[in-house]
Amino acid sequence: MRKGRCVSYIYRYRNNERCENAGFIKIQCVSNGNENQARIQIGLKLYKKMECKCEVYLLHGNSGRLLTEMNFCARERDTIMKRMFVPWDNPLGDFVSLDEYSGLFFLCDDGEQLLGVWDNKYISPEDIIISKTERLDKKEEKKIEEKKIKAEEKADNSVVDKIPTIKLENEYSDACEEMLNTYPKLALFADSQITECVKIEPQDIGKLHMNNWKLGENSFLSHGFYQYRYIMLGKVKLNNDEEKVVIGVPGVFSNKERYLANMFGFGNFVPVKKDRLLTGKFGYWISEVSRA
Repeated sequence: MRKGRCVSYIYRYRNNERCENAGFIKIQCVSNGNENQARIQIGLKLYKKMECKCEVYLLHGNSGRLLTEMNFCARERDTIMKRMFVPWDNPLGDFVSLDEYSGLFFLCDDGEQLLGVWDNKYISPEDIIISKTERLDKKEEKKIEEKKIKAEEKADNSVVDKIPTIKLENEYSDACEEMLNTYPKLALFADSQITECVKIEPQDIGKLHMNNWKLGENSFLSHGFYQYRYIMLGKVKLNNDEEKVVIGVPGVFSNKERYLANMFGFGNFVPVKKDRLLTGKFGYWISEVSRA
């Protein structure tokens, strides 16, 4: 695939035979400063009786390399859209250009398989070998988990008669304030509940208290990050004027999105501008940061 624009259909496969159309793939090369990026848009319609996760793999020959994930609610009838930006010359962090990939392979956790290719080479799902190569963001998330495991092992091996101190909690609090003071600021509006906010990435969660590290593996947060290329750390004023430090996943309010956000622990939505009607408004699905 040359740098430019590519459109391809996605087809279901049953017993390795191509069946009906189930969606589309659009890829466009866009310039972002000195770097060319691929804007990837996936539209996929799958009716599932139960909640389902679908892993999306980039095809390199007959090897499938993990790109992202898509989540489907039970009995979802709408087309699920996925938009993301990746570096054209290095989409998976392994220095293989998007020019060298031939399509996308979709593997649902209920076993359903789908395929969308943009070259003329024939490939069947039975020929595809799932590679253990992961996206760079996934590796960063693993580092967060490894830090958590090491911290727990250290706690288990500690001497019982040692008196714990509160210094660790202060360090995490300081890290939170340091990020709020030094990371790129996000725009604020006078009538918003958000009083302070900055851009962070999933790996920055490892600087917070370990109780927050599980968010590094949160699918809803990862989906928001892949779509907007940032997540929000900030302070939000509640109705009783109490101020809370939160992590926010950027998004546009809809009832479907509210259902997904609540399912993954982001039950509250705060618009960037206060408005009586939330539908269609941009804002953040928030989860309170744990200090201990």
